[in-house]
Amino acid sequence: KAVVSMQHAHGLSDGGGESSSLARGISSCASLGGSDLAVTGSNDGYLRLWKVSTGEKASERGLETIGKVPLFGYINDIAVGPKGRFCVAAVGQEPRLGRWDRVAGAKNRFAIIQLATTTDDQNDDDADGDNGNGNGGDDSEEDSSNDNDSDDNASNSSSD
Repeated sequence: KAVVSMQHAHGLSDGGGESSSLARGISSCASLGGSDLAVTGSNDGYLRLWKVSTGEKASERGLETIGKVPLFGYINDIAVGPKGRFCVAAVGQEPRLGRWDRVAGAKNRFAIIQLATTTDDQNDDDADGDNGNGNGGDDSEEDSSNDNDSDDNASNSSSD
């Protein structure tokens, strides 16, 4: 059962006049698990970002637009990266499952969209205090031959 419904979330299509305009369908959606972020795509030229509100009562539930990113074409698939730092969208001339419509001039491609700023990422890393090795952020016990963290260590080191 739908908890919230958003009418005309991606606007109306130009059907040749006001009386024949139809709502654009959402062709793709994604969310970041454990957060309030949802992302939808259509053929209106925008990838839309939503804040999802959940609650015990129906009055506490809802969707709120928090932004939109211009993308020309059909947004056929969306994936949100870890911690919501970026989003990848597959964009095409036509809908993924048919050829009944076409966005003239659009190119089949994918787009990588940064969702969080570098400042936000640094604040997240500083707040975590844990680098995943089980010793609370202290790298002294970590093997120095581990290539996975070599870029992070190199960017934080200083040469005097």
